[in-house]
Amino acid sequence: MKNTTPEHIAIIMDGNRRWAKANNFKSIIGHEKGLSTAEEICIYSNEIGIKYLTLYAFSVQNWSRSRMEIDSLFVLFSEFFNTRGDFFIKYGMKFNPIGRIEELDAPIKNKIKTLADKTEKNKGTCVNVAINYGGREEIIDAIKKLNENNFDFTNIDEHILRKNTYLSHCPDPELIIRTGGVSRLSNYLLWHIAYSEIIVHKKLWPEFTKSDFQDCIDEYSLIDRKFGGSNNA
Repeated sequence: MKNTTPEHIAIIMDGNRRWAKANNFKSIIGHEKGLSTAEEICIYSNEIGIKYLTLYAFSVQNWSRSRMEIDSLFVLFSEFFNTRGDFFIKYGMKFNPIGRIEELDAPIKNKIKTLADKTEKNKGTCVNVAINYGGREEIIDAIKKLNENNFDFTNIDEHILRKNTYLSHCPDPELIIRTGGVSRLSNYLLWHIAYSEIIVHKKLWPEFTKSDFQDCIDEYSLIDRKFGGSNNA
């Protein structure tokens, strides 16, 4: 049975550094090209009616990288918010940051909040951007949130826990795409992807195009989704 276009697609944007190395560039050039790819995919998602797009921008575990790379990456993020983030406004899209945003330095945190506030009421694609994010950390934060509200954990169930995650406002992703040819989840959306379809694309993220993205959607449309059950009579 042919599936409809997914409401929610999540992407692990892998391969920026490998692309840079293969082309004899510094790592930051790969991240710059990756941002351009992300912008293109966001705009295309909006054009074809994807309601939610979740992008893995920076994980909690990425702090283990070199200080030079981390500093360069956050300079790039800052420049993006200063000069390029207006495409969310131009196309009527919503920017929704998820992760431990409060732990970031004040300048970048303020820029993230400013763009989120500016686009809060937009009706186009909601782009959830995972910054300082981890899937296990999200579950821990949901439990802490419940505890702070004096929740009686004898009444816990999956619906209550889900309501306290970062993505309580949208359905679980039907499709996860990972670029770069590596079949690994990398601590991404662990609560939300119990029945997500996963497509691993061999292209590195800076090379990934909207045509590749559409090919993944077309491949998804042919998958017989059973959710643990059976379609047999």
